[in-house]
Amino acid sequence: MDEPTTVTLPSGHQLTCDTCDGALFEQHRWKLQTTGMTFMNLDWANRDAACFVCVACRRIHWFHL
Repeated sequence: MDEPTTVTLPSGHQLTCDTCDGALFEQHRWKLQTTGMTFMNLDWANRDAACFVCVACRRIHWFHL
């Protein structure tokens, strides 16, 4: 895992936590699981989400890629 960092959104705005107004985040990529793809054993084909976890309060901010 990389060091916590600030995040600039594509709009140019700085990401701040909706809960605590924190500005440092850990970045992760997680799969967006769907029932149909899981039923067919094709979880690997689901899309990814960019997730930023606030280091102050641990709230997760999800963004569709």
